[in-house]
Amino acid sequence: MIIELWVEGVSLDLYYETNIKHTLQINDVGEVKDRQASYTNSFKLPKTPKNISVFKGLGIHSSSSNIPYIKPNAILKIDGYDFLTQAWIQVKSTDDEYDVNIYSGIIEFFKKFENKTIGEYLAADLTEINHNKNLATVINSQNDDTLKYSYLFADFNGRTHRKTNPNVINIDFVVPSVLVSYLFEKIHEKAGYTFDGSFTALEDYTNWWISYPKAPEDDGSVVYFEETKNVNFNSPGGEDSFGFTFNNGGANGIKISETGVYSINSVGTAGLNEPIPSGMGYLQYNFYYKVNGGQVAWANQIMLNANDVIDFFYDIQTDWNGTASMSLVIKKLEDVSFTEEFQDLKITEFLKDVYNIMGLTPVIDNENKNVNYLTNEERFKTAEVEDWTEYLVSIDKESYDFGTYSQNNMLKYKYNDQEENQSDGSILIQNKNIEEEKTVFTSFTYSVEKELLSKFQLTSNLTGEATVYKLYEKEPQDGSTELKYKPLSKRYFYLRMRKVNSSVLIGSDIQGTESSNSVIKFGDFTNLKMDYVAAKYYKDFHKVINNSVIWNVTLNIPYPRLLLLDLTKVLYFDQLQQYCFINKISFDDNKTTAELVKINDFRT
Repeated sequence: MIIELWVEGVSLDLYYETNIKHTLQINDVGEVKDRQASYTNSFKLPKTPKNISVFKGLGIHSSSSNIPYIKPNAILKIDGYDFLTQAWIQVKSTDDEYDVNIYSGIIEFFKKFENKTIGEYLAADLTEINHNKNLATVINSQNDDTLKYSYLFADFNGRTHRKTNPNVINIDFVVPSVLVSYLFEKIHEKAGYTFDGSFTALEDYTNWWISYPKAPEDDGSVVYFEETKNVNFNSPGGEDSFGFTFNNGGANGIKISETGVYSINSVGTAGLNEPIPSGMGYLQYNFYYKVNGGQVAWANQIMLNANDVIDFFYDIQTDWNGTASMSLVIKKLEDVSFTEEFQDLKITEFLKDVYNIMGLTPVIDNENKNVNYLTNEERFKTAEVEDWTEYLVSIDKESYDFGTYSQNNMLKYKYNDQEENQSDGSILIQNKNIEEEKTVFTSFTYSVEKELLSKFQLTSNLTGEATVYKLYEKEPQDGSTELKYKPLSKRYFYLRMRKVNSSVLIGSDIQGTESSNSVIKFGDFTNLKMDYVAAKYYKDFHKVINNSVIWNVTLNIPYPRLLLLDLTKVLYFDQLQQYCFINKISFDDNKTTAELVKINDFRT
């Protein structure tokens, strides 16, 4: 067997008749939470001048080479075949030789995301869904089904309806959600990979949302400017306009530093000075404001651009002197930045959630930059079959305890109350000789609460139910019936979108505005509990690990076929009278061995 090893485009010196043992696998079924890689066992490289140069002087005492701490690109050729492409080499130790391993497969794909977060990696992409939260953007998300984000209404343990009208649905304590498929696709696109798989047509994938993890503090707005001004007037029988000379930094007017939507909350009064002469006391006034010198219609909410200047005035008609007063609060409404708030969401955590919840095995083609995702059904029920009877040399061992599973293999969510488990599920194995229970997967997201809100007012004569996603703690205030809503930090939730076609009123206490809309979108937990996941996506996987039989065998396979091995196929052996799949296969110059796993009731 002729071995060639290339690192960063340079062919390394190898020992004559170097024998490398290779292990191939696409995913070790013995451990559901992980996704493994193809790899070579440790082997030696001579410490020749050429190899020392490629490894940047590694092993020379004065060397500052960082080769052991990075993942240099590698290609391994066997008998002229490209065997491991887009691989990487790891130098384990150095004495008179280099002790190395080579890895490929999904580990190469995951290497691109190592220690990276969605907010960091997709920073430029996420700007297209960053937005300012105001009534217009919330209502637009109800009507526009092409958006990748939407405000899905639920009970986030905040104030669900306006204080002033319990028939108006309140947006102040609602957070947006983004499609999981959007993030999944953007991650692959950014990495330069395409992907395919039948799962992309399933509603469990296309209608799967993840919530924005930041609950707005109180109302989510930020006070931009706050001040009270008094102006004296003394023009009996006259008409005048007066400015209040609000400013923020010495210039006339209030200069806006950042583009956004601002709410204008003001209270203006005017009064005459005492004593008022007999027959006098006439007073009329009107408050208004200008933007960049032009008067605009009074609105409680306005879009302002950076460097805009807003001034406040009043018109007065009177026959005596007096005082006008205005108290002004300008708030910048909440900016929703997925770029910023997804800074702690690791890409590897997100991908593993998608893989585990959908029961996916990624088959990586690093050369063509493609990932083919197989469901458990496609791997263990509908896979293409090959007859390998002629390749089986011997059955070396038969065993029945597969992987690290228990009798009750738990799939879990996180919970606000650690004692809860209402959304968990399990995969059961009928084997009394293994441990009783083990957690095999825990999502990074949180479960919904146990109870549904019994009454959610849609209109004055229509109620419904809303799922409780706990983003706030309700805190009673001393001596008052008023509640304070304390945000809980970094809570991600999964949701399904449910559309209700009904004329509803949607509004905001903070923004002091409301509007009717003909549709509203709710978020709920339909088909997201782990018992659904286990039943839907792991029933064929269960046929493998329940009453499991594993054969360690010796095979005799021609090298060209071995090097082009397709691990996604199911194999049939006359000697076993069974259908199996290869969990892993190892080979070198001398021998080929494999771990075969029986598929119970294949295609039944």
